[in-house]
Amino acid sequence: MEPQNQTLVSEAATRLRAIGGAQWIALLVVMLSGPPLMALTFSTIAPVLPAIARHFGSQEESTLIAQWIMTAPAMGLMLGGPAGGFLIDRIGPRWLIIGAFALFAAAGSAGLYLNSALALLISRFLLGLAGSCIATTATWLIGERFDELRRRRVIGIQDSIAGVTAMSAVLLSGIIGTTDWRLPFAIYLIAVPLFVLALLAVPAVRPTTDAEANPPLIGVLAPLWPVYALVLAMAGLMMLPATQVPFLLESSGITDPITRSRVIASSAALTIVSAALYGPIRQRLKERGTLALIILAYALGTTTLSQSSDAWGAAFGCMLLGTGTGLFSPHFTSVLIARTPQPTRGRAIGLLFGTIFLSEFLSPLIILPLRAAFGVHGGFLALGVALFAGFAVAIITRRGNGTPPVPERIEA
Repeated sequence: MEPQNQTLVSEAATRLRAIGGAQWIALLVVMLSGPPLMALTFSTIAPVLPAIARHFGSQEESTLIAQWIMTAPAMGLMLGGPAGGFLIDRIGPRWLIIGAFALFAAAGSAGLYLNSALALLISRFLLGLAGSCIATTATWLIGERFDELRRRRVIGIQDSIAGVTAMSAVLLSGIIGTTDWRLPFAIYLIAVPLFVLALLAVPAVRPTTDAEANPPLIGVLAPLWPVYALVLAMAGLMMLPATQVPFLLESSGITDPITRSRVIASSAALTIVSAALYGPIRQRLKERGTLALIILAYALGTTTLSQSSDAWGAAFGCMLLGTGTGLFSPHFTSVLIARTPQPTRGRAIGLLFGTIFLSEFLSPLIILPLRAAFGVHGGFLALGVALFAGFAVAIITRRGNGTPPVPERIEA
């Protein structure tokens, strides 16, 4: 069931729609910055991980430290979403996103000068916390500023930019990291101009306090449990190209690092394209049809990978996975915003981001047992069979009414 319009206009929507000119351009840049900055948390230092390990010694322990430094933002990302959502509904978006930009720049660039592994781990955790708060607030601003149709397009573009950002950061980091492993940490200073833009463009919005307009959170989120359950079950699939495909390529005898990187990058390329096309795809297929397409893309991708024996077959499977990934985040974000009333929307969005990263964190607990039981290729096949079953369920239930969305506001 697609959203319908209503005449209720929140203070946030009124203030945001009144912004024009240069301030509007600055605000739009801020709104589009969330997922791209989250993408930087991991991709920026990936090429210099071996150099980081060498900095902390030549023992196996130093390799583990480098891997921890790489993954430390994950915990911050999981906690930052719910925390940021809670703060939006309490203090509004302005000072939250301004503070988050400042923390992102400070914590991210700390690798330029920190020598302690513990201090670097803490700074990386804070980086993830800030990135998740930025993404939650930016998505909240999009939800308030745009009607449903335009919102889908903007969220799709947002995720498409995130893909471009991640690929660009890896390439730039690889170039400047040859001089000094610390230099890629300077990339996080991109948050400084965004901090300035947020100061100039994001209005101070008073949170809704009226009891009737601010229903209990549990009452609002309870009907949304199927959305969160699907996200928890599926978000880990977005990590397959980065975390599992390298092992599949190795088992197929593909050991050249350049070939491996190209295979994995093929997933990112299709993620960028499909995210940019989310708006028209959703308009044509509606909510359940788009969900079915996402599941089908993942099912075809995992099955194709299970049958691949060379780089071309693996690349095609990764492209199918990338198609599903590009649609995944925009779809569930749009669905959640449409179904959540404005006073609790911040917490709902924050919980969504927290659920996504929790799923990615837990995904090895599902994938590794499948790999142990059926082998690398067999594990992908088992996952594909389960996804095809999910696709069948999605098709069978497509004509159901589902959870009705919150009526949309009229766009001025």
